[in-house]
Amino acid sequence: MQNYQNLTVDLSNCDTEPIHLIGRIQPHGFMIVLNLANFVVEQVSQNIASFIEGVYVEDLISHTLEKICFESEYPVLHAQLQASTVLNPQLMTIKGNQYFGFLQEAQGKLILECEPYHKTIDQIRFEHTYGFSNYQTALNNSHSMLVLSQLLVDFVQNILDYDRVMIYKFDNDWHGEVIAEKIKPGAVSYLHHHFPSTDIPAPARDLLEKKHVRQIPDIDAPAVDIYPYLNPTTGTPANVLLSELRNPSEIHLEYLHNMDAYATLSISIIVKGKLWGLVACQNQRPKFVNYWLRQSCNLAAKAFASAVLASQDLRDITVLERYKLTEENLINQVIEAGNIHKGLFEKAVNLLHITECSGAAMFLENKLEVMGVVPDQDQIMRLIKWLAVHNNERIFYSRELSKQFPEAEAYPEVASGLMALEISKYNREYILYFKPEIRDSIVWAGKPEKETDGYQLKPRKSFEQWVEVIKGKSQPWTMNELEVAQLLLKDIISLILRNQANKLKELNSNLVASAEDMQRKNQRLEDFAYIITHNLRSPMSNIKGLYNLYEAEPSQETGQEVMERMNVVIGNMSNTIDDLNTILRTALDQQLLQDEVHIADLIEKELQNLETAILEKKAIVVQELDVPVVHLPKVYMESLLHNLLSNAIKYSSPDRPPLVKVKSWQQNGDFFLSVSDNGLGLDMQRFGNKMFGLYNTFHDNKDAKGLGLYITKMQVESLGGTIEVESEAGIGTTFTVRFNSQQV
Repeated sequence: MQNYQNLTVDLSNCDTEPIHLIGRIQPHGFMIVLNLANFVVEQVSQNIASFIEGVYVEDLISHTLEKICFESEYPVLHAQLQASTVLNPQLMTIKGNQYFGFLQEAQGKLILECEPYHKTIDQIRFEHTYGFSNYQTALNNSHSMLVLSQLLVDFVQNILDYDRVMIYKFDNDWHGEVIAEKIKPGAVSYLHHHFPSTDIPAPARDLLEKKHVRQIPDIDAPAVDIYPYLNPTTGTPANVLLSELRNPSEIHLEYLHNMDAYATLSISIIVKGKLWGLVACQNQRPKFVNYWLRQSCNLAAKAFASAVLASQDLRDITVLERYKLTEENLINQVIEAGNIHKGLFEKAVNLLHITECSGAAMFLENKLEVMGVVPDQDQIMRLIKWLAVHNNERIFYSRELSKQFPEAEAYPEVASGLMALEISKYNREYILYFKPEIRDSIVWAGKPEKETDGYQLKPRKSFEQWVEVIKGKSQPWTMNELEVAQLLLKDIISLILRNQANKLKELNSNLVASAEDMQRKNQRLEDFAYIITHNLRSPMSNIKGLYNLYEAEPSQETGQEVMERMNVVIGNMSNTIDDLNTILRTALDQQLLQDEVHIADLIEKELQNLETAILEKKAIVVQELDVPVVHLPKVYMESLLHNLLSNAIKYSSPDRPPLVKVKSWQQNGDFFLSVSDNGLGLDMQRFGNKMFGLYNTFHDNKDAKGLGLYITKMQVESLGGTIEVESEAGIGTTFTVRFNSQQV
């Protein structure tokens, strides 16, 4: 079909038809386009003379509105033009007649539209006010969409007296469904019929979001041209997108003809700033609806939208809070179980409880878990592979999966709907939710496909009931499901990151422990080397002394005595070597073996090893063992006694024979062992902090190496004990070792 500019317009290009530049208006009012700066007329509708007697188009162009009104009326009219953004519409008086004046600014122009003013009778106004009050009360008392919708169509039909009043609700694909209607006897019912999105194309829907009330009193009324078509200052047609009087497009008029609707009124229902639906009013005869009635219907639609929003919010909040509580319980289960798989799949609350899905799956750490009704394992893994390659959203959702992923055509009864939560694209880790196909039928008002006339698509001529069976679609994913899924994904990723951090921390701790263990083992090996050196030096020195004794008196009697003593020393050395072999085998273990140690036996063994020095210095060793037996590593106790006893004799005073006391006792459950002497002693203020240092020596002695006390302290502390020293120069020294009850 040809439009007003002789352009071909059909369903293939109606989405791009420039309806805002249509250049014509409906004849039930007139339009004047004014220069916004000086209010000079630049364009005017050709029908102005039919409203204002004696005014012609040619006489008005390039003049002010003084040309169309009485002299006394112009100051008021001029002031009303200046207040175009303050009050709209305004009641205007032109040559004694009253008009509703609608003002809008577009492209730097002021567009004035006027339609005759109809005074409302007080009785009718009262009835409408009373009826609206009752309607509002009924809305407030109901949360049922069915009841709310019926209240609105009843109210509007009562005011307009139209043959058909419908509520037309859009779905996610912009198809429409009649969810409520009020019709007069004989009118065709469209209740629960569906209309394809092409019946109200995108430009029309965008306009319905901006211009909420739209009236066509007579679809056969001749259109009125705007003169001139092109504005003289802009060179383009006047922008009449938001006009009250804008003439419909030819394709829309043909559509209404085919629907047997000769007068229409549509009122937008806006919920949360978006086009939710329409109140669609149709009459089988031309019918004009004045501004007061249109405004009453608009207010009723707004009240309905508020009720819908309140009902949705109440329902959405209730469901969302339930989902959120379930999600919180899920995460707590995961934390308590210490395992994501167990927490999400093996507990009383599981993944299925936070959506209305029928099945769920999770692929994490190379393990697939499923529950409910899901595709088979191979199908799920191919789906995950497709998601990782083709999807860039953290949350992907579709109610018609086979359109994006054709393989899903093989299992629509299981997974027509998919919501995928991407944990890691790199590792191909996902949580998947599935919804089955809904086997349902949609009743269309006529077959959705448009008819063709040769190569030209034309509006449908038939609106008779046509039933379509829906296949391959699931129930849509709700905003609540998407919101709680986003929350779940965030929490799961947080748990995974926390687990990874804990694993890294544990690994680091193990590495530190391994390093410390290696250090301890190295220290024990060093101790072992020191023990070998110290524990064998005294017996070797003793053997050397016995040899010197025999060499000085090489008699048979002396030889016999030396051999006997050497045999004892060699036996002690053999036992020591056996003990050293034991410690060599256990030196790399985490914990040294505990032995039953008889302290007196160890003391006797060391006295035999030190016999030459004892005899030479005429030393006396006294034992006061209140605790004769302890459970400690024998080789360490032997080394400890060897170092302390040998030092007590080695650093004796030249003025007196050595007197050494070895004591053991128990106090408050702890074990104490002390070795005291009357030797040289030390100035503790001078040497106290150096006493146990490596290679530190404090007296002139050719045999001093500065190792013994260092080894002793290391061995005592490795067993969890402590060693303390008290000393006074010229008086003597006491070493005290302490082990708590748990160590012995």
